[in-house]
Amino acid sequence: MFTVISRKKPANDIALIEVFAPRIALDLLPGQYVNVKPTARSRSVSLPVIRVNPATGALGLLVKVVDEATALMVNNPEIFIFDGMTGPHGRPSLLTDCNDRELINSELLFVAGGLGVASALMQIEWLYNIGVKTDVLLTATTKASLLFRDQFEKICRRVYLATDDGSVGFQGSVTQLLELLPRDQVKAYSLITTFGPLKMMKQVADFALNHGIPATAGFVELLSAAGLNGFRLDVGNESLDVATQGPEFDALQVDFRHAISRSSISMASVKDSSGAIKARKISGKSPEKPMSKQA
Repeated sequence: MFTVISRKKPANDIALIEVFAPRIALDLLPGQYVNVKPTARSRSVSLPVIRVNPATGALGLLVKVVDEATALMVNNPEIFIFDGMTGPHGRPSLLTDCNDRELINSELLFVAGGLGVASALMQIEWLYNIGVKTDVLLTATTKASLLFRDQFEKICRRVYLATDDGSVGFQGSVTQLLELLPRDQVKAYSLITTFGPLKMMKQVADFALNHGIPATAGFVELLSAAGLNGFRLDVGNESLDVATQGPEFDALQVDFRHAISRSSISMASVKDSSGAIKARKISGKSPEKPMSKQA
């Protein structure tokens, strides 16, 4: 069992939860994630780590309400001990394979939205601690949903903001803002790393491909969605499991169109299953088995 140290809500349906997990905190590297089981009867939830403190044994987890298990974590203050936590899971970021000199001499840009800001902040802080200054582009629907802006501004060289409604920063898409950056600056980037919704990451991957810039994409947010553990991506000529062979991949090799289509079908299947479970609880008997939807 794992003790909840603190629970803060930067947005209505999102919580930043600090958990005491000393062994995991000692072993976890940027790019990896954890699985949390809030109660004995709930499902295990894959979550991005936003910060880690090996000295105190604390992990910071970013959780968004997508189902009953995540709602318990975000909205139930009486749950101050999680039934289980495992990790670290997944492969570390490719940046961890580089030596400090390589990283310091690199020009790095991160693009993040949604829960992807957790993975971005984790990696950017790790880089900052070894002397690497990075740029970041944060995107959200509104100013209110733009998370951890202050933390990014403290450790990044440049912070670009884009919101759908224009309430802060640039009004428009990620691609539109990227195209406005100085050409010499864009050409200088050694790597673009993106985290967040699939459609946003596709835009970033397309931009990187068009400008000849290497890019990686992280998919922890996809794992955090209800029922999407075991999700596979087409990467180059391979079908790879996000949970075990990721969660980060070469963004220029990912078939984002197929991934977006499959995730939509999977989420619809999850909603149908949730509805069936609720109906069974209400009626006290099992309804007809819903038709299986394969991705």
